[in-house]
This record gives sequence, structure tokens and C-alpha cells, in this order.
Amino acid sequence: MTDQPTEPAAGSTPQDAPQPSPEPERPPTFEERMERFGREAGQAGERFGKRAEEAANRWSREPGVVHAADTAGRVWGLIVLAVGLWFFADVTLGYDMPSIAWRDLWPLALIGIGLLVLVRGMTRRRT
Repeated sequence: MTDQPTEPAAGSTPQDAPQPSPEPERPPTFEERMERFGREAGQAGERFGKRAEEAANRWSREPGVVHAADTAGRVWGLIVLAVGLWFFADVTLGYDMPSIAWRDLWPLALIGIGLLVLVRGMTRRRT
């Protein structure tokens, strides 16, 4: 017999052979982090959208909510229309509209909203 080194079997490593050190895991790049953030934000948006749609479907079946939304929409529509007509008459048509001190008007808006809430509360109890 000769003293020749024998080759190791396939798949095995000799004990004396240096093993390559595993590469350290590199931190994700900025682009990778932003892509992951975008995916997570998209998934969260999808979940939020589904829940909001379910809530809207539930609320749209309740007559009280539908009536309140109709009333609120009409009130805000009238307010925006009135302010728009006021400025149209003053600026575009050149009418001499009375000057409104907005610092004196906003408390009246709060009073109006409060009265609306009270009236709606009383009419709900009667029905």
C-alpha cells in the first residue's frame, strides 16, 4: 500500500480544509426599503379601503344616516352658494354689497349650527 492521500467522497469536506466564511448579510438598500414600504403601504390601503367600503355600505342602509347626510349636504351647498353669489355680485357685477365683518359673522355660524343640531335632536325624538 502506498501512503497517498485519498480524495474525499463527493459532498464531504476534509476537516483540515479551510471553509469559506459565510458572507455577512448586507443591509437593504434605500431602494429596497422604499419598495418594501410601498408594498406595505399599498396593502394597508387595500385593507383600509375594504373596511371603509363595508362601513359605507352599512351606513347607506340606515335611513337616519342618509337623511342626515342629505340635510348636511343641502346646508353646506346653500352656504357655498350664498357666499359665491355674494362675491359674484360684489366683484364681477360691481354691485355695492354691504361690507361684512367676518369676525362678527363666525359666531352667528356657530349659533346656526347649534340650532340645527337642537332641532334635529328634537325631531328625532318625536318620530
